[in-house]
Amino acid sequence: MEKQEFILNESFGYHFTSITLIIKRMMESCLKPYNLTHLQFSILVNLYKNNVSTQKELLKYTYGDEASITRLINRMESKGFLKRVPSIEDKRKKKIILTEEGINLTEEVLSCAKEVNNSLVEDLDEKENKQLLNLLQKVHNSIKS
Repeated sequence: MEKQEFILNESFGYHFTSITLIIKRMMESCLKPYNLTHLQFSILVNLYKNNVSTQKELLKYTYGDEASITRLINRMESKGFLKRVPSIEDKRKKKIILTEEGINLTEEVLSCAKEVNNSLVEDLDEKENKQLLNLLQKVHNSIKS
């Protein structure tokens, strides 16, 4: 098999990185009025939509490290967006739940994600949109650790 030349702006990594940075900037711009970071938004949405309720589960969905997630949860708890409550199954464990303020904020900022997501795929038709999402999920699943 013949070796192919590496061309940076034709590589998958280049495009994934560029797109990720653009999405992050767009989201941060949209979230700025709410004084939220992209990672805080991710925590809110995972608690709200994905039936996530523990710090361990949040780590899995946010790809953060334990220390930074703990600090982030502490900060968000002090802002009144979430709270830790004893687990019914095991009183030694804490579940993380959204407060009423956290629920209202999450519902409000979900429009940011929808707006950003729609702008990313506005030039794709429905079939291309589904195809791209399927391919991205396939790549993501193949590299998950």
